[in-house]
Amino acid sequence: MNLFNKHLKSYITASLTVAVIYAFVVGFNLPMAICFADGASFGILFFSTNIVLWNILRFAKPAGYQPTFHCIFIFVVLFATSAIVTGIETLVIYLSFPSFFNAFVPTIPLRAFITLLLFFIGYFLFEIIANNLKKQDAGCQKMSTDPPLSTDADNSLSGSTSNVSAKEPIDRITVRSGQKIKIIPVDSILYIKADGDYVSIRTAEGSWLKEQTMKYTEDRLPISDFARIHRSYIVNIRRISRIERYGEKRQVVLSNNEKIIISAARYHTLKQILGI
Repeated sequence: MNLFNKHLKSYITASLTVAVIYAFVVGFNLPMAICFADGASFGILFFSTNIVLWNILRFAKPAGYQPTFHCIFIFVVLFATSAIVTGIETLVIYLSFPSFFNAFVPTIPLRAFITLLLFFIGYFLFEIIANNLKKQDAGCQKMSTDPPLSTDADNSLSGSTSNVSAKEPIDRITVRSGQKIKIIPVDSILYIKADGDYVSIRTAEGSWLKEQTMKYTEDRLPISDFARIHRSYIVNIRRISRIERYGEKRQVVLSNNEKIIISAARYHTLKQILGI
């Protein structure tokens, strides 16, 4: 789900409002015409860079990142984005109003700080909204895809046969994508990642959430094709390109070049599966 497509009008309004307030607060010693021009340029930059920033933070993070590296990654990306926006804004003022540029220069450090602060606030708001949307989608998916509950009478008639069939490997997984039901063949799955009360199913096309446990998912997948290499990851062994060192640990490199760390306890099992 694209957060910006769903809330595009609200986001445009918020960006313009923030831009106008920002321009007049920071440019209090500049003429009104320059403040309006500054607000317009900042609004466009703030709108466009946030879309790019959101997609970077959603899709460009390494699959096996640690929490510390996660925080560093976010800070570096937000700081770089703030520096780019402030630099472009400064260039626009320099080219458009060169006679007032000397009055603009003392405000640049404050502008950079406020821009960075706005991006941090925006990031946390986006994360909150995205998590709520994921839970809503997963809730709709659960209602549409969960099998009906069996009664005690059904259980007594089916006996042990139902227990056996529940463990039979599946060849596809159904997930809800907007108003549609998507069917994902298991052989197209790259990996499955634990995500709170859900699992995130990753393919070459993208990622989808399903409300079920990692244990349930692991039990339903073909054991000849999938291996749990970490408490939070199940990988398709047919999609593993190579195994390489990652400090004192090892990680798998998948066919799409994503890397996932292998836990020490599961490395020996993976070697046996791969016949290494």
